[in-house]
Amino acid sequence: MAEIFYQSLIVRELKGDASPEDSQMISQWIAESPDNQKLYNQIWSAFALASPDLDPITTDRELAWTKIRNTISIPHKKIRLIVKFSQIAAAALIFFLVGMGFQYLLSDKVSGEFLNQYTTFIVPEGQKSMVVLPDGSSVWLNSGSILKYKRDFNAVIREVELEGEAFFEVKKDKSRMFKVNAGEINVEVYGTAFNVKNYKEEKKFEVTVESGNVGVLKGGTQLAKLTKGNQATIHEGNSEVHLTDARVDVVTAWRNNELIFDGTPFEEGIRYLERWYGVKITIEEKVKMKHNYTFKIKTESLRELLKLLQVITPLTYKIDGKNVTIRYAD
Repeated sequence: MAEIFYQSLIVRELKGDASPEDSQMISQWIAESPDNQKLYNQIWSAFALASPDLDPITTDRELAWTKIRNTISIPHKKIRLIVKFSQIAAAALIFFLVGMGFQYLLSDKVSGEFLNQYTTFIVPEGQKSMVVLPDGSSVWLNSGSILKYKRDFNAVIREVELEGEAFFEVKKDKSRMFKVNAGEINVEVYGTAFNVKNYKEEKKFEVTVESGNVGVLKGGTQLAKLTKGNQATIHEGNSEVHLTDARVDVVTAWRNNELIFDGTPFEEGIRYLERWYGVKITIEEKVKMKHNYTFKIKTESLRELLKLLQVITPLTYKIDGKNVTIRYAD
């Protein structure tokens, strides 16, 4: 029953009739499991195959809709497919889920407006998610992140937009570049693994390469080319690149549900903790820029972490729902 409900939302989104709330529900459902992502990709691919305007994809409509019928299997219920063609081949493909009361209308003509629509994945703070893109590339999204791509992803170029933090494992395809747009900065690759961090509140961009080669650009100009173990940091409104050799395992530990502080300043660490636990932390002014911390978080609760900080530093804290206040102990 739940699967059929989400199928109806997906079709509504393909028609361009989905509300922002519908799209967010779809994104969250896709993030729950690889099977959900696979089903979404199959329905999307079938819809694209059914369109005469998505060149160079061949328009084998029967094959496309056979994929949908095989994917959406409902015992003892019939799916009727009615195909109508007008003089300009702007057809309407209608199929019914008899007994469930669902009726969907798909346009046979995919317009430029449809191709410019985005698939969006939103990960709330305190959560993490994994997404499989239509080309088979995998993306892990950290807390408080947004990833989106247009419907024509993989047609000529594989292009995504990121706000927040993500780890990419890009499928190699020399004919189609993979591009990450992160504010003013772009990352271009053909197949590699790398971490991108682009939280608006931090006012800086950071990319760390686990394997392969990565180009970092701004306004079409290449600022740096990175290889395994390299990290580039660029501050907002600045084209100067700070290059270092990074501990990739520390940078990407969040992907394995670990948060590692390695001589991390307290004020910087607070931002990590806010996203990690999904809370808002306020620290007393005189505590800022006074302490650096080295430790690892995996399964510890917020309260357990704060008690650990109390052992290291003379601090007091107060938890009020999602609001946390930290100050020096009197």
